[in-house]
Amino acid sequence: MNRIARSRIAFVFLLLLAGASPASATKYAGEFLKSQLGARAIGMGGAFVAVADDATAPYWNPAGMVYLPYREVLPQHSEKFGSLVIQDYLGAVFPLGGPTGRKSAVGLGLIRVAVDDIPLTLRPGDPKLQFVDGGLDNDITTNDPGNLDGIWEPGERLLDVGLYRASASDMALLVSFARQRGPHWAFGGNVKFIRQSLPDIVPGDHVTSFGAGVDLGGLFMPTDAVTIGAVVHDLTTTYLAWSNGSRELIVPTLDTGASFNFYPAERHALTWALDLAWGFENRKLDSQLKLGSVTADLRTGLEYWYRSVLALRSGVNGKDLAFGAGLRYKHVGVDYAAALHRFLASDAEGFSGDQNLDATQLVSASYSW
Repeated sequence: MNRIARSRIAFVFLLLLAGASPASATKYAGEFLKSQLGARAIGMGGAFVAVADDATAPYWNPAGMVYLPYREVLPQHSEKFGSLVIQDYLGAVFPLGGPTGRKSAVGLGLIRVAVDDIPLTLRPGDPKLQFVDGGLDNDITTNDPGNLDGIWEPGERLLDVGLYRASASDMALLVSFARQRGPHWAFGGNVKFIRQSLPDIVPGDHVTSFGAGVDLGGLFMPTDAVTIGAVVHDLTTTYLAWSNGSRELIVPTLDTGASFNFYPAERHALTWALDLAWGFENRKLDSQLKLGSVTADLRTGLEYWYRSVLALRSGVNGKDLAFGAGLRYKHVGVDYAAALHRFLASDAEGFSGDQNLDATQLVSASYSW
């Protein structure tokens, strides 16, 4: 069997695996895992599945870790939709070496997405809730239903809503391994552990979840200038168990992509990347491609390097416009990116633009040795 036939079979197999999500899977479960990360990747419009050659590889495509020639640590901080949602990431990749065509690497990725200081009010029935217990007519001198029964009923006037603040956070730990198989193929996978926390109805208490799942990715490099990649997230249909007894299943998704490298002149390098993010939850409202319950979102971007020191980036992620820049000096790198939400959807009915979403800004740094 030749290489082209093997690559076709591999991609069909990944597509079938991702499409085999159970009917009982929970729509939007583990949604924070779809919140993309990495200033370099976001600056390219999120088209990073076939690039994935830095310490964000555990998230984008763990197979890419084998192409890092050095150990790298990458922290990232972002403020999404203005400063409403905070996302932090810490990634690390450690090459293990090996003979040519048989190199391997391990990696770690820690993701935290949080909304802090959410203003909440006490729930009906909380003993700290203060109200006029006057029944339906809101008058304690009458004897109507609900009068002086110690229970708040709709219509009874609140004296103190008992405002307090709490935070909601989602975390995931990715433990990754990747290995080359010959000069053209690389494969990698994650075992990931998920922990979520939501404010409960009692101040200070939270409802929490725990889950675990598996991601699997691959890269095929027919030439030095072309890379084709694919990654299945939540391959095993990630299971989430909540402390209140609820159960959720995260539907598998499939990301496919390709990247093309050009060298127009000495000291100049250009990469064009194109991704398709496949979903199987019937999310038709804002997707570019729709086929039954299957949807796909287009991501594409460019990255230009001058002397491997200065980088400029731009890209389109669905209806979002992104841009960014980066600097490298010896072992230290700094990257910045901004995403303008729904910039390319100004003519959409009912949601004309991005004025209500603000921009998402990301800053990441890297250190290699």
